[in-house]
Amino acid sequence: MARVDVATFLRTFVRPLVAGGELHIARPINLADVELMEQQLPHGSVEQVEVDDVRTAALSTLVVRPPSLLLDADELMLAAGLYNALFLAHPSADGVLVTERQRKKIIATAQAMVAQPLTRNRTRVLARHALLHNLFQLARTDTFLTWWTGRARFLGQKPPSRLTAWRSVRRVREEVSKVEYDELLAAPDIAPVIATLLRRTPLTQLLATHPAAPALHWEDAVFLLRDAELARAIAYEVIRTGDAREQTAAPARLAAAFEQMLERAPDEADVRTVAAFLVHLGALLALAEVRLRELDARSPLLTAVLAVERAGQRQRGLATFFALPNALAQVDPRLAAPAGLAGSPDLARRWAAHRAQVADSVGDAVIETLAARLRRHLTGALPPAIEPSAAVSI
Repeated sequence: MARVDVATFLRTFVRPLVAGGELHIARPINLADVELMEQQLPHGSVEQVEVDDVRTAALSTLVVRPPSLLLDADELMLAAGLYNALFLAHPSADGVLVTERQRKKIIATAQAMVAQPLTRNRTRVLARHALLHNLFQLARTDTFLTWWTGRARFLGQKPPSRLTAWRSVRRVREEVSKVEYDELLAAPDIAPVIATLLRRTPLTQLLATHPAAPALHWEDAVFLLRDAELARAIAYEVIRTGDAREQTAAPARLAAAFEQMLERAPDEADVRTVAAFLVHLGALLALAEVRLRELDARSPLLTAVLAVERAGQRQRGLATFFALPNALAQVDPRLAAPAGLAGSPDLARRWAAHRAQVADSVGDAVIETLAARLRRHLTGALPPAIEPSAAVSI
């Protein structure tokens, strides 16, 4: 079978990966194929520009001035690794057509492709996110077709028109189903490839996620919170509209990653940065309630997600997210409240109401345990003997 050329790869896989549409996947791609495509890039300039244009469009809602992008070998490797993972996700790649030995070789190749160096370069971070921002939206459409003389299943392909013609006469019935991320890319042998890929694009992990996605590694992503424009975009994306569970799903996920971070040996500055960001997210939730008639009343949001009778159903990280400001008040009060709180009396009252309700809902034991874990990392914190009222003036 002929090797795929770079123009075809960009047109049939990379561009729809970025802009949306049907991705076409044939045989697996090896490292030599990617090297050849890299050499062919000057001859695929039209397709390359099209990819960069849709990547710029994807970034236009994230930053005011998207950087100039030029698809390079690094991003070709990432795209090729994802291509191979999607090839393996198809049922036809698990059986007669692909032996177990071949499957392991394809997985190893995909792993090598996505294991590009980590980067903190802003342009490269944005470029990788623009390439992979639709990762969690990838899905395969399967069609099960029956007619008067037979049946057939089409996985990720449209049935031929000859089988769907004369529907009433031939008694054609069509059932369409979607295979989404959790079934498509969370298989045990494919998941490590996707986990490695996502570590190369931490902005994607912060802006988009899926319940079956690998856990965020905060040490890879904390630098993004020090970029004011990106931090603002992340915060606004994390706090979503919807019911109480939808509003708190992303903050709980980030807090669960923070819990894992505290089990490792992170830099104190990183712990402080993530803690301050999570406190800011909590302040945004409180800010959404400043229009309530009674600012000191119990929060409907907290009542819904922290109800004692639903403690066993709480999302992982949820208790940590809401208890964090209370715990920080015991460790370092400077981190326990969002910046500028004193300048907004209504928000300050709502924030105080949240803190009191959290203390009642999660209990002192949870707060004190979290405070103890924080003390191990916040070595530059104020001594416990200093009262918070005195600490504020420092």
